[in-house]
Amino acid sequence: MRGIQAFFSPTRKELAVSDNPSRLLLERWLDRKKRSFDLILTEDILDEYKEVLNRLRVRAAHTGNLIASLRRGGVLVQPWYSVEVSPDPADDIFFAAAIAGKAKAIITSNPKHFPPVNGIRILSPKDALKEIP
Repeated sequence: MRGIQAFFSPTRKELAVSDNPSRLLLERWLDRKKRSFDLILTEDILDEYKEVLNRLRVRAAHTGNLIASLRRGGVLVQPWYSVEVSPDPADDIFFAAAIAGKAKAIITSNPKHFPPVNGIRILSPKDALKEIP
């Protein structure tokens, strides 16, 4: 679940737009009654999210709460091997997680770093919202 703009707090200078697809996906996933997809995670991905949220100056308490929610509700996998697929090596952790978790798709706002691999589809947050009930 890339598209870090979903993590912006509505009180921040960079106001979150209510129809931001990444934010809507995250909110849908966080609402257990509306959750209709699994979020596959690894410890490396959780560390990446923490780092990005810290760079965005999201308060530590908010970051901690979100990471705890992701950890509780996500599917934590341990990839058996690393992969080298993306033009941005930092994004390979998402491919490794998708392969280990037998994901059908990777949802990203940056598709140029995510070529289709092993039958895993690459969806924008907007397209994912259309496909995920």
